[in-house]
Amino acid sequence: MKKSKTIVWIDDDPRRKCTADDIDADFINVHGEDLAQKAIELLNGPQPELVILDHILDQTAPKNRLFQRGSTIAEAIKEQWPSCPVVGVTNADNVQGIDVRTKEIYDALFPFQDFRQYIDRIDTIKKGFVFVARTKAGTARKLVQLLKPPKDEADRLVAALPDDLKKSFRDKSVASRLYRWIGRLMDRPGFLYDSLWAATLLGLTESGFQNVAGRFEKGKYDGVFVRDDAPRWWSSRLSKLLYKQCKPKSEEMSWHVGRRLRGIKKEHYSRCYACGKQFPDTVAYLDKVNDQQQAMHLECTVLHPRFQRELYFEDIRMMQGQ
Repeated sequence: MKKSKTIVWIDDDPRRKCTADDIDADFINVHGEDLAQKAIELLNGPQPELVILDHILDQTAPKNRLFQRGSTIAEAIKEQWPSCPVVGVTNADNVQGIDVRTKEIYDALFPFQDFRQYIDRIDTIKKGFVFVARTKAGTARKLVQLLKPPKDEADRLVAALPDDLKKSFRDKSVASRLYRWIGRLMDRPGFLYDSLWAATLLGLTESGFQNVAGRFEKGKYDGVFVRDDAPRWWSSRLSKLLYKQCKPKSEEMSWHVGRRLRGIKKEHYSRCYACGKQFPDTVAYLDKVNDQQQAMHLECTVLHPRFQRELYFEDIRMMQGQ
């Protein structure tokens, strides 16, 4: 199959062309055009490296109203080119109102208002899809190796790998499915920790963790689809790197040991958001609807009703009494 080293951006707002130019994308202005015809012309050409679609295309002149949604075009692209990443853009106030099934048609869906902060992420998606396609992993274990995991985590990652990836890792949609799964690994703490979870493991505030983060570089996730704008750390590596720097005393937990790291002061010590006491040992949401999370004691939290428990992953919790 002939491929083009090109990003294609399809939109009915010509003002977005300048943003498309910033990422060297070929901008297809469909304002007042028959979107179906434009889609056919695209699909008859070479496969792009990535396609960006406006989710709402209501300024076109379609003969069929189904072609007023970028998701309709996304489905056609995925049908023709399963290995082509498709990114949706939409107005920021529309993102929450889009149903889950529609969102999952895209490999990623970003608010246009904050689009520039996702430019590096889009480049990562593009390069990651190319890398997965070229690798052609022949087994589930080789697929997991694309994440560059710690050796002692490989077996658990294979076990956690979704059945669809275990059974059909050779088909052309594998990059999309792997990208989605790695996104889950990054979003749900367990194998990987974000900066708040990493800081809490070490008994520190996030600002305190930033003071010593350079000493944990070897624990950073740097596998396929790495997000430089939202770093993650292998949880098992964090502990090992910590204990290499500071040998734990009898009955000490990691949040005790982390406070002995060079450069850490009392102002960097973490406290439970709920009770104010020292040594919080988990991270929890403030309530059922709030997206904000804070370090807390396990006993100051309850299981979050919107999330189920999952093997290999941390429980998702929220502050008690909320």
